[in-house]
Amino acid sequence: MTRTVTIVRKELLDVLRDKRTILTMVIIPLVAVPLLITVVLKVSQGQQDKLAAKAIRLAVVGEEYAPALFERILADSLIEPVSTVPENEIEARISEDEIDAGLIIPPDFNERVDADEQAAVTLAFRSSSSFGVTERRLRDVIDDYDDEIVRARIRRLRLDEFLFDAITIETRDVSTLKEVLGRTVGGFLPYVFVLFMFTGSMYPGIDLGAGEKERGTLETLLCSPASRLEIVLGKFFVVALAGLLSAMISMLGLYIAARNIPDLPQEAMDVIWDILNVKVVAMIVTLLLPLAAFFSAVILAGSIYARSFKEAQSSLTPLSFLIIFPVVIGLLPGIELNLQTALVPILNVSLATKEVIAGTIDVGLLIVSYVSLFGLAALSLWFAVKWFSREETLFRA
Repeated sequence: MTRTVTIVRKELLDVLRDKRTILTMVIIPLVAVPLLITVVLKVSQGQQDKLAAKAIRLAVVGEEYAPALFERILADSLIEPVSTVPENEIEARISEDEIDAGLIIPPDFNERVDADEQAAVTLAFRSSSSFGVTERRLRDVIDDYDDEIVRARIRRLRLDEFLFDAITIETRDVSTLKEVLGRTVGGFLPYVFVLFMFTGSMYPGIDLGAGEKERGTLETLLCSPASRLEIVLGKFFVVALAGLLSAMISMLGLYIAARNIPDLPQEAMDVIWDILNVKVVAMIVTLLLPLAAFFSAVILAGSIYARSFKEAQSSLTPLSFLIIFPVVIGLLPGIELNLQTALVPILNVSLATKEVIAGTIDVGLLIVSYVSLFGLAALSLWFAVKWFSREETLFRA
């Protein structure tokens, strides 16, 4: 054990001397996460505010068939009616960004309204470029006019206004704000710390394997009294520590970002701080420990097998995309933590994190997730030791 600790110290010093490792392990998670979230939120909010203040260029076809509706459109200062666009050109003009939307009123509109029938209008727009602002604003104008027509019919026919709503629904959402935020934030968190844990482990793992081959220091280490198992364990602990530290720093970055989110209600802030208590953070860390062990064992094995630092980097980088798939699956509706998903690595971490943050975790399923993760980590470490013990692997030409 003493030799393993000595190797851990030696490898840790080597890692801390590498600027690339410090960059991927500390600087990027701490700076990139809050910066990314802040920029995305500010740009998104700015675009929505810009669109909300921008006048909609609306091509109206058949305004003479619904003069009252057209007057309401004219009364809205944020709608600019355009009545010179042929009906068959509306969609093309929207696609070319010459207008924002088109409203087509049929010739029998007034006749159907006067006959107490249902009239129809066609609204054309492009939702992909307006955050839904165009549709909502035009729907509000049309719905207000529709409500006025219905109220007039009710008064004229002397009907009870509740005749048309025989059933009213009173909703009671039993989900607490903590549960709602837990499901939302908990689904996003694993995406962040799993990715940063892998990247934080990758560069130290490559450097302590393929990097030592290139520098010619691996032979010196093999000549020491330490056994192959002790050498692997020393490197393994350093790589796992780097990945875990990177994940924790990315969580700190999220905390910093949450503190600086503009216009976040105080109630939501209180719930977030209640969620991020010592118990929840500790449970998340225990989920990350076996995952860090799994990542470090896989990365270390691949690094030892590679002939050079470049080869190890090119072969391990694609794995960063593969590990995201289980996390993305965990975000899909209907995917819950059960006996089957608790056995799937990475996916169980994603789902268990959501449950832990929401405060609805099943202890039995959490134990199954622990057993699955630690078992996989032990198997990966055993494989790394076996891989490291093969001379043809260590000195592969």
